[in-house]
Amino acid sequence: MSKPFAPAIRRARIVPFLVVFLALLGLVAQAQAKPLSSADRQFVDETVEAAMREEGQPGVVISIGGPAGSYTQTYGVRELGNRAPLSVGAHFRIGSITKTFTGTAILRQIEQGHMSFSDTVSKWVSGIPYGNEITIHDLLAMRSGLFEYQLDPGFQQRFTENPVATFSNEEFLQILREHEPASAPDEHTVYTNSNYFLLGIILEQVTGESATAVITREVIKPLGLNQTSFPPSAQMPVPFAHGYCGVAGALEDCSAFSPEVFFTDGAMISTIGDLAKYGRDLGTGALLSPAMFAQRTQFCPVPYPFEGPSKFGYGLGLISFGTWLGHDGSVPGYGTETMYEPQTGTVIAGMETLQTGRLSVFSRIFERIGARLVPGSMETPEYPEC
Repeated sequence: MSKPFAPAIRRARIVPFLVVFLALLGLVAQAQAKPLSSADRQFVDETVEAAMREEGQPGVVISIGGPAGSYTQTYGVRELGNRAPLSVGAHFRIGSITKTFTGTAILRQIEQGHMSFSDTVSKWVSGIPYGNEITIHDLLAMRSGLFEYQLDPGFQQRFTENPVATFSNEEFLQILREHEPASAPDEHTVYTNSNYFLLGIILEQVTGESATAVITREVIKPLGLNQTSFPPSAQMPVPFAHGYCGVAGALEDCSAFSPEVFFTDGAMISTIGDLAKYGRDLGTGALLSPAMFAQRTQFCPVPYPFEGPSKFGYGLGLISFGTWLGHDGSVPGYGTETMYEPQTGTVIAGMETLQTGRLSVFSRIFERIGARLVPGSMETPEYPEC
């Protein structure tokens, strides 16, 4: 319900007071935030530096907040061949963390009555295999069975030859229409980027606006994420961390590519400050009703091959990992994660400027730091059969 309109003269008196009051609250919060202990800082530094040596990462940035203390630190350089260190304010691509924004925007549309979980894909987009059976819920939960568009040979060749080439929604849909699905709907939980690209197209059909405009208005701005956006072109805002592909000794700068290629499944950019703040918002259900957040946190298990839990859970644009909630991201040039631990309120956000095969900033750095700061939090939860 909207509040009654306040006369302009009354607003003129109230707003300055609120600005001062909120500023004071921010100063109090900063004063109350204790630093991470020297032993924990040393552990974080050694964990990050070991991963950087093993993978040959040019740069990493980590932000930690919670009862154990706060710590934000950069490691390495902003750009190879340039001695300038990586800065805390540098922008970077967040990859699949974009899916959480898309998921929130879709869930808000459902809460507002503009669409429903049971809507089929064919209600909004025609010609998709199993379109009369795949539901919005299936897409959100990674249970559609759709073909992974990034595995299409033509797509791969085109992106490799010219990463900044445009890629339209219709071209994406054509790939789905040309390939047999991996499975029938709602049979398996399989992480597939096609689900969230298609959700972006459906979001546009539902709202009559661009998906980027809807997500910006409905999610990014209400959360106050001033350094987070969908980039309008292949270039990123300054300052930015250069991202690299390849192996140590033969790295290539792959920072620039068309955002249309990953659209609502992986095109967004942010900074470590925004990513850390967003981790808490995401993990506490900001912008959603408690009932909707409860539905979002119904997880189906997926095998996990690295250290830590033997399984993770995928909900509705949200990952359960041990006792942590959040999401990771991997896109050419970058690996990212932002995770929130509900029992302690701890947030760990991180970024690496090399797209590593095992997403090292998550599978090595986050896991080891999270296990130390929140003992027992990396045990495998009991997941339901899905």
